[in-house]
Amino acid sequence: MATFSNWSLADVHVNAKGAKTCQLLDGAARMLYTSEVYCTVPFPPSNFDKDPAATRLNLELRVPPALEVFFDEVDAWAIAYLTTHAERLFSKPLSAEQVRESYHPTLRRQGDYPALLRTKFDSSGRRACKFWSVDQQARGPPEDWRSSEVRPQLHISHLWIMGRECGLVLNAEALLVQEASTFCPFGSPSPF
Repeated sequence: MATFSNWSLADVHVNAKGAKTCQLLDGAARMLYTSEVYCTVPFPPSNFDKDPAATRLNLELRVPPALEVFFDEVDAWAIAYLTTHAERLFSKPLSAEQVRESYHPTLRRQGDYPALLRTKFDSSGRRACKFWSVDQQARGPPEDWRSSEVRPQLHISHLWIMGRECGLVLNAEALLVQEASTFCPFGSPSPF
């Protein structure tokens, strides 16, 4: 089981556009998590508006069981923490059930499919996600996301609050990319 004893959420910050966030810290440091295992990418990155010029993209990762366990623990920590600190963060006391109803988990589950981890990444700018090959060379994003596997380095950066809903933001800062082979398994054409 992971230890979250040093994790905390800062007081609510409201930006110029009215968005409410609470920075997540691990002690005094930012919370970085580097996966030891690869995840598959069932859908290419996209944004809510389907705007091809957008630079802030959603990336859902199909996670193996070890990552699923870890992020279930992250969500359990978040619900317990938000319940304990509800008056400071939401200006009113809330029960664990009320927090659970408002909280968007880091993992999305649908039917019998393996869980999807909700992440975001920047495709340009100073916080752009870095892509690496298995031989530790810088590279670009995969040409075909669905035939690739990635090991993410995630910054669990903050809690967002919008109306009655809230959730943690996981930013992919770096992705180690392993693309499927494009080698033809049949060799040269048969003379027959």
